[in-house]
Amino acid sequence: MRYPLFIMFNKYSCILLISFLMISCSGSKEFSGFSYDPPDVTNTTDKEIEKQPARVIGSGEPRIWASNDFAGARLNDFYMRPDSVFQLIIEPENAPINNSPWFAFKLWSDSARTANIELKYNEGRHRYIPKVFSRIDGQWELTDRLRVHYDSTDGSALMKVHLTTEPKLIAAQPLYTFQNLEQTLQERGILGKSFTHKNTAGMSKEGRPILQLDITEVPESQTAPVLAIVGRQHPPEVTGYLASLIFLEELTSDSELAQRFRQTFVIKAFPMLNPDGADMGHWRHNAGGVDLNRDWQNFNQPETQAVRDALTPLKEDPKRQMFYAIDFHSTNENIFYPINEEVETSPDNITQKWIDLIVEENEDFVLTVEPFDTSSPIAKNWFYHTFGIDALTYEVNDRIPDEKLGEVSRSAARQLMQLLLEEWEQMPVDN
Repeated sequence: MRYPLFIMFNKYSCILLISFLMISCSGSKEFSGFSYDPPDVTNTTDKEIEKQPARVIGSGEPRIWASNDFAGARLNDFYMRPDSVFQLIIEPENAPINNSPWFAFKLWSDSARTANIELKYNEGRHRYIPKVFSRIDGQWELTDRLRVHYDSTDGSALMKVHLTTEPKLIAAQPLYTFQNLEQTLQERGILGKSFTHKNTAGMSKEGRPILQLDITEVPESQTAPVLAIVGRQHPPEVTGYLASLIFLEELTSDSELAQRFRQTFVIKAFPMLNPDGADMGHWRHNAGGVDLNRDWQNFNQPETQAVRDALTPLKEDPKRQMFYAIDFHSTNENIFYPINEEVETSPDNITQKWIDLIVEENEDFVLTVEPFDTSSPIAKNWFYHTFGIDALTYEVNDRIPDEKLGEVSRSAARQLMQLLLEEWEQMPVDN
């Protein structure tokens, strides 16, 4: 259930969300998943996954070629049907799974032609607009968004694609993988600053580093609050990932506000918590076949363990105080999932104050707000239970225009910096 933004924040919102709060208020039930979760989602022990073999497949005459031989690809089979439609089979890493059917593949032909291409999903239905990327000056650049005919009977999508001998990359979203993570951070000016320190918090299931960024100009001897940022728990959620990178751009910028923030706060960021899933083209899970954002209670997976082990020592650090946390995601709308206003945090209700500022500065930005209790084993709730702080699940629309994504993300980051500085100044500590 979703509610209008301006009726959300009152002390009776518990009544509006009674179906969720009964879990925590009664104490007699354990959280077993949200309405959109598959069964057994909170069992975060390893589950078997099906790894797609990397290959190039040809079909038809003249030959059309399809490839998944690159990081971030998802293409499980390719063939021409008797009706001359070329069918691409897209399957998840395992099932049951949320309907986030990621796809990414390269297509080309022995000679120029227009082909009818069908995206056929197993264990899912079409969701993302196919985007065409062409190789320009050594970089993949977005050149088109394809129209599709959606078949509601089986969830497939049919599209026409003009092909040449030059491969085209077609993907659900722009391809940001672990392989190009550091390059992306360098190009955006996040790395390479004297106040940005790159560390490895731990290793993923397949041995990829979990990158941690410590961003601050606060001396170690000075007491400082900490802002934590987590991103890319779910591989297809690229718009949320990009929003987190824009936040980091603002936090590391040369603006007077950013400098003042860095001289007061410590930022600890984990921009890509699921590097295996990003590189393996997963729909949602890590290499252990698990939804990482349901593993913040049992900590069965190395990725969540890495963040826990990196941040928990702050509880005993007299010079560092965890202050606020954001977990970035994407879905089919712009939506914030704050902790219920009735839950007392320290500082209290940062998110509600921040939302008011975002809406005031971005009048044409449609934002849904849906508070939740703290019973589910997700990232924001771990921050609350561990540190007593307010935290937010920040979801960005899958289809948000690039310009609007940048505009709102930058505005929100600046508003948050100003708000957190003011809140810290009011805290009864020797800061």
